[in-house]
Amino acid sequence: EWTQHRLLYLSEPLEEPLHLSGTPTVTIRLASSRTAANLSVWLVSLPWDDGKKSKITDNIITRGWADPQNQDSLKDSSPLTPGKYRSLTFELQPDDQIIAKGQQLAWMIFSSDQDHTLWPRPGTELTIDLEASSLTLPIVGGKGSLAFALDKVVASDPAPPSSSE
Repeated sequence: EWTQHRLLYLSEPLEEPLHLSGTPTVTIRLASSRTAANLSVWLVSLPWDDGKKSKITDNIITRGWADPQNQDSLKDSSPLTPGKYRSLTFELQPDDQIIAKGQQLAWMIFSSDQDHTLWPRPGTELTIDLEASSLTLPIVGGKGSLAFALDKVVASDPAPPSSSE
């Protein structure tokens, strides 16, 4: 799902609970319209809680931030070249929780998280290279557990060829 303010990738609803434990890693290839920008990533469970006392942060599983200008150094920043792509790989905060049956996992990519990043100049736009961006989740039980939770069949390695006489 796309808006001018964020990208959101959704899983199918979980048919079974899914246990995440560890540190997710993201790789995002992006270009900025300006020389400075921020990058924020949230992993959330949907649907959003819609109770009167709910906050948007109630559904956050984990999150992380990156400063593309500091890709090569924590101390020294280098301005972005507008329109030129950069790849960033970084870890989200570690977490351990079980995502309930019926929930959907959602990967949200956006620029500024008002509580954790500086705000770029208004009008700064990020372009994300979808083919070169990925999220790696620490799923207890690996791909098989994810397939089970999504009620999907995972292709196994092909059987070795048999010899016939």
